[in-house]
Amino acid sequence: MSTQPIEQTVQGYTYKKPKRVQDDAEFPLGPEQSKKRQETSVETGGDVRNFIRGLLSQVESGEDGRLSFKDVVEHHASIQSGWNSAVKDDLGQLGVDTSSPFRLMYDPAGSVTVVGEHADREMIDRYFSTNPDRVKEMGDILQFGRLASAAESRFSMQDMDQTLQTEAMAWWYSSNMDTTTLFAGGGTVFGSGNTPYKGLDIHV
Repeated sequence: MSTQPIEQTVQGYTYKKPKRVQDDAEFPLGPEQSKKRQETSVETGGDVRNFIRGLLSQVESGEDGRLSFKDVVEHHASIQSGWNSAVKDDLGQLGVDTSSPFRLMYDPAGSVTVVGEHADREMIDRYFSTNPDRVKEMGDILQFGRLASAAESRFSMQDMDQTLQTEAMAWWYSSNMDTTTLFAGGGTVFGSGNTPYKGLDIHV
């Protein structure tokens, strides 16, 4: 699989896109099947755009209600940094050794769990099971990371500054990225070096 590194101030990200398999290939459909497929696609596309629009509504916009793609990237970095600090503090107060690296996996169904071995694994898992807000926040971080990646991989620095109405930006995202990845899981490594989250591993 090919990987594309995208460097941020503190965190480094690697996105992996699976190769297209035979089952993904499109084959001609009959008129009725084609119409049904199109209607389903439109309905699904509308749901996805509404979901993306909801995410974008969390980003602080200018007085004219417009956003730039740079705003999305900066919002992602900001919420990730805040979440990192808050979770590190919470876990530290519970007695978790936050200097020892561990990997978290996010399940879109609503859970975050430790993957692999860690001395405080049960305590960390219990923390997330009793703090659903933290789980949702991690899901938002992963989703904003995918939006940021989609923009950064297609735009120049100048284009990143262009502003759009939220509706237009939602259309762009739904048309220019694999939106099914917004509902996929992901993971992150905690406690590496002096920064709580050294890297984020999102499979796209």
